[in-house]
Amino acid sequence: MLQRFHAEVDGKMLTGAAAFAAMWRVLPLLKPLGFIARNPLVLRGLEALYVRFLRVRPKIQRWTQRHIA
Repeated sequence: MLQRFHAEVDGKMLTGAAAFAAMWRVLPLLKPLGFIARNPLVLRGLEALYVRFLRVRPKIQRWTQRHIA
């Protein structure tokens, strides 16, 4: 469960871009983006970006640990 972002909404478990979109819908500044992400095509595109991000996240984490810590 630690590899992807998870959120529970109305008893339903969401992962990845869908979970981020659910979180955005409760944050005033990001609420419009969260509602736009309800569109299946938009959500599919965000999920594709999220999957790409997951591939480079370990490298980003290693870099930040070396340079920020």
